[in-house]
Amino acid sequence: MVIQKAVREEAGIVADLAIHMWDTHTLEELTQEFFEYMNKSNTVIFLSIWEGRAVGFAQCGLRHDYVEGTSGSPVGYQEGIFVLEEYRKKGIAKKL
Repeated sequence: MVIQKAVREEAGIVADLAIHMWDTHTLEELTQEFFEYMNKSNTVIFLSIWEGRAVGFAQCGLRHDYVEGTSGSPVGYQEGIFVLEEYRKKGIAKKL
């Protein structure tokens, strides 16, 4: 397994994973959203690759707005994390 920083060209790959979690969106909407997210300087998406297949992602950012439970700013924030069901309980989310 490899953890790598996703690049803009992989926004569709991230969207394919994210649709399992955010199924009220379309793949096109999520792809555009992730593409724009990756264009920001204070955000990153990590992909977990298992034997050549993307099986999970973590969406992280540096927030300057209020984040519940914090007293300062900016603060690192995990926007979302997802691992395909058949790859869970293998330590992937922990590594992400």
